[in-house]
Amino acid sequence: MSVEKIVVDGREIVVENPEGLDIQEHNSKYGPPEAIYQEIIKYLKTIYDPEIPVNIYDLGLIYDIKLIRRPDGYKAHITMTLTSMVCPVGESIVDMVRSLANKIDHLQEVEVELVFDPPWDRSKMSDEAKLVLGMM
Repeated sequence: MSVEKIVVDGREIVVENPEGLDIQEHNSKYGPPEAIYQEIIKYLKTIYDPEIPVNIYDLGLIYDIKLIRRPDGYKAHITMTLTSMVCPVGESIVDMVRSLANKIDHLQEVEVELVFDPPWDRSKMSDEAKLVLGMM
């Protein structure tokens, strides 16, 4: 298995290639991983916790996004958390993240790993989120 590390918007992204697919051929057929990653971010920014007027990406709930090359496109492995272990809409938020595969061309599957370690805190929020919530 080969692993690429690319930088997108200042974040290092891991792209696994477990089947040893030809990278240039895969990119020309399904698009470069940078484009898939940016589409994922675009859609994550449309998902909101109904109690907080900030999207889950800017809120800092997304800890990691890893892409895996597949013969039919890409799979995304997203590690995320919730603001609370007892979040009443937690499962629906996770389901919305999983549904990204239905919205992005060549993204065949989204696997979500929900973690609570490290716990979420306000330091994980983007400056935009802090501004919206009056914390700046």
